[in-house]
Parts: sequence; structure tokens; C-alpha cells
Amino acid sequence: MLPPPPSDCPLTQMVDCCIRDRCISQAQYRALSALVLADGVVDEQERRQINRLFDAIQTGRVKILD
Repeated sequence: MLPPPPSDCPLTQMVDCCIRDRCISQAQYRALSALVLADGVVDEQERRQINRLFDAIQTGRVKILD
């Protein structure tokens, strides 16, 4: 089993915020995308956080705002 991601990770903080608020805005989406794509590589931790958010969206726990 993988250890939990560090809470000081900006990506983890953004995903936690979206899950806590139960929504993601277009601005948050753009910021999240920029953060993930900043170095041109998606590492394992980033992939896990993205999957957490997508799972929350798919199950209806997070709504996408226009």
C-alpha cells in the first residue's frame, strides 16, 4: 500500500480543497492543469491526486462549475 501524499504538496492541497468544497471551478481547473503540466511529466503522486479528483467527480461528490 502506498503512503498518503504529503499535505504540503500544492496539488494535494488543491485536490483536498475541491473535494472539501464539493466543486471545482474553471479557474481551479486551469490552475490544477498548469500545476500538473508545469514540468511536462506526471509522476505517481500527481497521478494519484488526479485520480482522486476524477473519482470524486464521477461519483458525484465533486461538481464541475461553469
